[in-house]
Amino acid sequence: MENNNLNALLKGRTLLLEIKSDDSEYRTWIELSLQNAMKPKHPFRTDDYAMISTSPYTNPCKLEDAAFKLRISKFLASDIENEYDPSYDGVGDYIFIESPEKLLEQLKLNNISLCDFVDSSKVEEYPL
Repeated sequence: MENNNLNALLKGRTLLLEIKSDDSEYRTWIELSLQNAMKPKHPFRTDDYAMISTSPYTNPCKLEDAAFKLRISKFLASDIENEYDPSYDGVGDYIFIESPEKLLEQLKLNNISLCDFVDSSKVEEYPL
């Protein structure tokens, strides 16, 4: 199960996929990441709020231990285009997925591949 996006997830990155929205006034994304308890610990002492996921010293989560969370969020396209603060009413609840196999099953049910996702640091328009 070698995949760059899977490796990014195991290192604590968040992945995004913009999907077609039911309503043309909205833009919709799927957000995928490790569950908080699974996020890799930094080998050096850091503050709780330190942003360390891109650190080369961060150890990845083991694949067999990995558990994920996924949510679908939608935002008004006009808010994004005009750079307004978006309404967070369309931010969905997390779906918790307990294994890599179940994650792939969940994605397959929705005709999505892990390869379709992009690292969130490369998506400027996602409001969260």
